[in-house]
Amino acid sequence: MKLRVIRVDLPLKHVFTTSARSYSVVRTIVVELEQDGLRGHGEVHEDAYYGAIIESMVELIEQCNEDIENYALADTVAFWHRLRPILSSNRFAQSAVDCAACDLWGKMRNRPLHKIWGLPIDSLPCSSYSIGLDSLDRMAERFSEAPDWPVYRIKLGDSNDVEILEMLREKTDAPFRVDVNGGWNVNTAINRLEALERLGVESIEQPLAPNDWDGMKKLRKAMNQRKINIPIFADESWKSPDDIAKCKDYFDGINIKLAKCGGLTPARNIITKAKESGFILTAANSVESAVGVSAIAQLASQFDYMSIDGPLQIEKKVGIGVITENGKIIYPDENGTGVRVYFR
Repeated sequence: MKLRVIRVDLPLKHVFTTSARSYSVVRTIVVELEQDGLRGHGEVHEDAYYGAIIESMVELIEQCNEDIENYALADTVAFWHRLRPILSSNRFAQSAVDCAACDLWGKMRNRPLHKIWGLPIDSLPCSSYSIGLDSLDRMAERFSEAPDWPVYRIKLGDSNDVEILEMLREKTDAPFRVDVNGGWNVNTAINRLEALERLGVESIEQPLAPNDWDGMKKLRKAMNQRKINIPIFADESWKSPDDIAKCKDYFDGINIKLAKCGGLTPARNIITKAKESGFILTAANSVESAVGVSAIAQLASQFDYMSIDGPLQIEKKVGIGVITENGKIIYPDENGTGVRVYFR
């Protein structure tokens, strides 16, 4: 095989803000693997919270070049294990290589990955539309760009969170999924429970700081006492697959991200184990291009919730693949992950 690592800056249509940060450009790597005239692609974005910095990931991936050039892809699991000694120190980098290998492998077999793995696509969860945290007026403008979506994922973590939800509720009857990115303390979260229920919030993602386990225990107790049944999902509270087991006592579900799993290959096992533990599963990615979205979409039937609207937030397109239209996930007539890139 041949390896190519492409650095891509993805400018966004609007500044996207969470309780943790704001960004207008997503620094990204696309990994390309080529064999027998076919090319597979995988994507990973920079995320300082997880120690995933573009320059260090590029350097790490390029250390695999000799191993890759001397390898003929036939089994993605064997390939993942072959590169594990080099890539295991950074699952984000590992994920980009693994997703590229899975894409290439599917193309070599002339079938989409979801068909190879026996995963149906005829009955899938709706993908939500994401609205970043901003002023009321600007959040209203973002809503107006997709006013008919069946479900919305709303970033919160400010003093006027309830006012934001009230404003948006006047515009739609669609369910809300809120993502706080650890922006509340436990008292704030408890004080907003009734309002969240009243305003049609169907899930809460990462309400408290990642390591505030005592706060999560108090929040769950308050919800039980008040008979408020809104599932709470962990995201930042798990950095590696080893952290997932601890989340069981505090969260109803987990947000599966391929980058934190180390790619599609380990994600399939992680999903199986998480479902066996009774977790509700969501695939709610950060802003990704069609390359990253097309990869996670191969596992869409395994999730209860999804949010893969990243390409709709991006001004620059690097390829075409799986898309979402008013929440419906649509697959192209392509093999592998279904993605075709525009650059060479």
